[in-house]
Amino acid sequence: MKHEIPFITKFTKSGYWGMVLCFISSMLLSLGTMMVSHMKQFHPITKSFWRFAGTFVPAIFVVAYYVFKGENVHSTFWPMTTKKSLIVMISLFFRSFFGCTGATFQYYSLKYMPLGDSSVICNAYPMFVAFLACIFLGERFGLFNFFSTLITLAGIVFITRPPMLTGEGFDRELLIGAGLALGCAVFLSAAIVMIRHLKEIHHSITLIGFGFWGTIESAILAFAFGVMEFPTELNDILMGVATGLLSCGSQMFLIFALKCDSCGPVALVKTTDVIFAFLWQGIFFGIYPDVFSVVGAVVLITGILLCGFSKWIATLDEKNSIRQRLWFVLK
Repeated sequence: MKHEIPFITKFTKSGYWGMVLCFISSMLLSLGTMMVSHMKQFHPITKSFWRFAGTFVPAIFVVAYYVFKGENVHSTFWPMTTKKSLIVMISLFFRSFFGCTGATFQYYSLKYMPLGDSSVICNAYPMFVAFLACIFLGERFGLFNFFSTLITLAGIVFITRPPMLTGEGFDRELLIGAGLALGCAVFLSAAIVMIRHLKEIHHSITLIGFGFWGTIESAILAFAFGVMEFPTELNDILMGVATGLLSCGSQMFLIFALKCDSCGPVALVKTTDVIFAFLWQGIFFGIYPDVFSVVGAVVLITGILLCGFSKWIATLDEKNSIRQRLWFVLK
């Protein structure tokens, strides 16, 4: 049974609705990440715990609301007496694991590099999404996509400021941060594909699964490393709560977006995280990107736009004149 969302269903005939929802998701998530970047006195795993707890608690009320309305939110995975329901449950677990681990990687990267640079590399995940969606969801990935991926990787190289461009040695901390951000991109791409795979599961279950597993995973890691702590200053408490609520809202809108559209276009719009990151970084921290950050961001986003352009061409009718003229894009 496919669960419909009233205000989503009303607009599903519009091919751009998923992108609009994804844009809102990006704005909310980037604000939350900006707050995480500001609270440098706390360990990244601790901040991850706040984020996921802040997602899990509201998600409980969201599920309770739908249950109270009489909706059967667990019909797609319970009881786990069939192969299909078991696969859905396993997929839900991996979606939560990938998403939570990716977010933790990004928070770690913020220890070593500015918010803007971290967001640029983390948002390289549409390339990985296209590749994984090809393998697991049967979506197309051709030579043009491969070329776009190379351009995206070139953008990441610019951001790491290699000696051949700067005439100086590698910045060790920047390399660590870039590696963590790239790891975030890989995990987030897997999470995006899993959400798309779970499009028939009720959105409240996807949300509560993400919050629950993230809270458990980050709590275990925080206690294992002895870094669990809670804010005591009012300003830190408010920012911690806001981070969780913004994350919850972002996840909700992302889930809605992926119910309306395919992985490629949604992942493409998610790159607006980069624009928001540089914007918040300049407004709140007075930090502005240098030439390497700007060039790297432009090159990386160019690669992603080319990938999105390829997917748009693929949606056109085979007899469409534009598709026929640009046939090489689909190779």
